Amino acid sequence: MMLLTIIIILAAVALQSTSVAAQKVSENWCLDRGFDPTNLSCDTCRLIDESTTIQKLQRKQNLDIGEECRQCCQFHKVNPVLHPDYSLRGKFKYALLTYNERSLGQYGEIKDFLERDLSDILSFKGESRFKAVASTKSSIDSEMMMQMMMMGIMNGGGDQPKLMFFDKHKKGGWSEDDEEEAVEVLKLRGWKREDLKDMLMTLLPSA
Repeated sequence: MMLLTIIIILAAVALQSTSVAAQKVSENWCLDRGFDPTNLSCDTCRLIDESTTIQKLQRKQNLDIGEECRQCCQFHKVNPVLHPDYSLRGKFKYALLTYNERSLGQYGEIKDFLERDLSDILSFKGESRFKAVASTKSSIDSEMMMQMMMMGIMNGGGDQPKLMFFDKHKKGGWSEDDEEEAVEVLKLRGWKREDLKDMLMTLLPSA
């Protein structure tokens, strides 16, 4: 029993450590650092990396402003000053959102999106462009998940909802088994339902 408990703890730590980089930080965290995550494009962050003045400041104060910027930026936003004639509208042909029904309650924003916004997305984009499906895969079996939750070490760490973008159609549609063929894969821990809806409305072509 002790060995099983140790294995469960190590699994939880591994899951949480691998998901930190993928999750989005809070809006307040970004605002405290001077970044507005609702409008910040990731190409703006690249300017920080190219600024010699900011690089000197980072070394002096042991900061990584560029990385903080990237944690707050929206990859589906475009800086109109840098790219006045460029648009990301309709960039991808199809998107697939997968989620685990057993752990969905840990991701309230995604649950709200599925319950309140999914019909709007399907109405504008159509089922030929977007689909949300319950995953048939799980990295954690039900017994281990229950023990981790009882021990208080599983807090949104396992089986995160995932969004996959594809740049072409596939006969019969894409599935979660096609992740390696996706051009973008986003783990949705920490995402707001408004941001998710905005991204899908922007990046997918209309029906």
